Amino acid sequence: MCRVLCACETERGGSFLQCCYEEILRPLPRPLCYRTLEGAVDTATALLKLQWDHIFFTGSVSVGKIVARAAAENLTPVTLELGGKCPVIVDENTNIDTAAKRIIWGKCVNAGQTCIAPDYVYCHKNQMSTLIDRMRQHIKDMYGEDPEQSDCFARVINKIHYNRLKALLSDGTVTVGGETNDETCYIAPTILTNPFSTPN
Repeated sequence: MCRVLCACETERGGSFLQCCYEEILRPLPRPLCYRTLEGAVDTATALLKLQWDHIFFTGSVSVGKIVARAAAENLTPVTLELGGKCPVIVDENTNIDTAAKRIIWGKCVNAGQTCIAPDYVYCHKNQMSTLIDRMRQHIKDMYGEDPEQSDCFARVINKIHYNRLKALLSDGTVTVGGETNDETCYIAPTILTNPFSTPN
């Protein structure tokens, strides 16, 4: 059985895939075989024209539709892992410190660019200030006084997503964080309260 892995169409995506190949896939024994490809839209389009036993895609809804249409042409089964929502509910009986630590860890892994990253938190009003204080402290515990200088805090994958996320900072009250760096696609771990729009 062979597998082809194709990186997203960014320099960072390609270097990450190459690192995964070298560290994880290359040491695996045969007969399993793996091939990594880097390229832009033309590479992905060419791959989608081929006959596959199964296609697994993780990414945006808009690209997922393209993948599903291409897979349908060859009646290829497809698994789409698209950008879903992952709310957190903190009720008045929750261990606030444990919840805060888990929320910050889950949201800050890879700068929140994972399918399991919490999108928003519903919190009992009696717990809100304590929860925010504990999340603020866990950010410091994990990434130091200045997360931008931390070797453990990632950057947003590209300018398109960076600008989209940066625009969301005006969608509520910045209670923690909010700092950005346009050159490095850095957005500080940020807590918004009183959002103007509802999550969708």
